Amino acid sequence: MKKGIVDYFKNLGKSKLSNIFLLCFLVVSVLEIMGEYNENKTLVWATKPLILPLLTAYYLIVSQKINQLFIVALAFNWVANLLFIQNTFQFIVYGVLFFVIYRILIIYIVVNKVKMPSLIPLIIGCIPFAFIYMSVTIFTYNALGNGVYLFLLQGVFTIFLGGFSLGNYIMDSNKSNSLLLISTLFMAFNQFVFLLKLYYEQVNVLQAFAMLLFIAGQLLLTLYMFNTEKNIQRIEPIKTK
Repeated sequence: MKKGIVDYFKNLGKSKLSNIFLLCFLVVSVLEIMGEYNENKTLVWATKPLILPLLTAYYLIVSQKINQLFIVALAFNWVANLLFIQNTFQFIVYGVLFFVIYRILIIYIVVNKVKMPSLIPLIIGCIPFAFIYMSVTIFTYNALGNGVYLFLLQGVFTIFLGGFSLGNYIMDSNKSNSLLLISTLFMAFNQFVFLLKLYYEQVNVLQAFAMLLFIAGQLLLTLYMFNTEKNIQRIEPIKTK
């Protein structure tokens, strides 16, 4: 009885703390998006470095089975975002490299969480992502210049994760697979917003929208991690009668 009361207040305090970090994450994210929209570099520098650490703290408090590799992945993502603030080609290259490492780590985590029966759902899921990336690359090749290689480098891993997510969702449209798919779509659209900057004069609007997609994608991915902590998903092939 006494132990149950102690556990209750312990969980209550933990819940309140997690809500505080989540609220801080959302408030700081809104301020960062406002900074991007108003082209306020001071506000961006003051808020952007806090977004992923706050999300990490929220994950550490709420998680019942902390995935240390996920923490490492968020760290690489954090460094990438700091490098992207500089907005010069050299820093963007470094940022993309860190982001690719982050993406590889996320793919490794997801693949080990879901056991698919065959490669067929993965191949089917990759087709729409590959088609979109190839089409966009063809139409924007000249405008991208040297940046085309960075775009394709990110594209390879996004296509794989997108195909994996869509394939899982096709086989089993549960909550976890829905969160992963939507998160991946947001991150993919985020890259396409980057291309729109080449043709759209109001870059600040696109930058703010890109951050909105990024923040939503990261939060949904964290929720996916919570939903898949208990068991490894085993997607069974569809049986026909």
